[in-house]
Amino acid sequence: MSNGIVLNHHSLPFASKEDADNGLLAFFNVLKVCRTSGLKILLVDEDQDKSLMGLELANGYYVRNWFATASKVAELADWCRFLKSLETKQPLFETVDIESVGDALEVGLPGETSGKPVLLAALYFETFLASFTALSAWANSHVKVWVFELDATPEQRDEALLNLSDSASLGVHGDELKQRRNTLLCSAKNIWLQRAELFPHITFPLSGQIGTSLQGWSARQNVLLKARDALNVMESFSDKWLAGDYVEYRHEYLRDLGLAAEVSGESDSVANDPKKKKERMFWLDDGRQVYCENHVKLPDGYRLHFYADALNTRIYVAYLGPHLTL
Repeated sequence: MSNGIVLNHHSLPFASKEDADNGLLAFFNVLKVCRTSGLKILLVDEDQDKSLMGLELANGYYVRNWFATASKVAELADWCRFLKSLETKQPLFETVDIESVGDALEVGLPGETSGKPVLLAALYFETFLASFTALSAWANSHVKVWVFELDATPEQRDEALLNLSDSASLGVHGDELKQRRNTLLCSAKNIWLQRAELFPHITFPLSGQIGTSLQGWSARQNVLLKARDALNVMESFSDKWLAGDYVEYRHEYLRDLGLAAEVSGESDSVANDPKKKKERMFWLDDGRQVYCENHVKLPDGYRLHFYADALNTRIYVAYLGPHLTL
């Protein structure tokens, strides 16, 4: 299994600029979900443009043309920022070499006599195709293919490749995407090292305790997995909060998004005790010291303390460890 999705350029071009404009937004949505799942784009053909801006959507119409126009449209500002972040925050494409397996393995579409490298890559790396909706053959959650394997008996068999192209296909593969994200976050150290990529809407204050806790994790694995699940829900909430789907923070919103653990604030006895309250005060990166009374209850008496910042519509996670003094 590879932590990537194979860019399927065979799913282009669109018939018109108007179709391309609508289809590009659907493709951006696919990339956004894949990015939060930790999946990068795998590029198979070396002659493809290494920048998404150079991708030809329709005859003579490129992503850069869309961007030049969309930059002047207020409703498309978020998508323009998303495209720019793809281009600047991390390498957009990772080139993969499949020549070593191409001599013994070929993957193609029914009715075609020769295979396609992108299909071979998706099968070989056991991952998704990332397709546009320009052509009906690619606008499905699964793509039927034939597989010719020289050293196998029988030599040819039928398979179905996973394909992401629109909201419907994202829904079909939602559990698989979640599993792949969680696989990347199977250790405390991985959670800390990949926090910027997989938790872009959560801040882990560098002056807080949580970095030390995650990098030197010694508690049981079930505690960590429950903490990971809570962080995943907080990331989902923070994304929606920033987008305006929520106007404020409430515990029940986390539960609505799938938080299985109990979440609450502190009791009055803690809030009114200066010593106990001080244990729950943490510094944010902007210099503010805040009372992180909100916490998720984890197994073995562990707690995950966080601060929901209405000013920046963002969650700050400051503490992960044994229950603080009561």
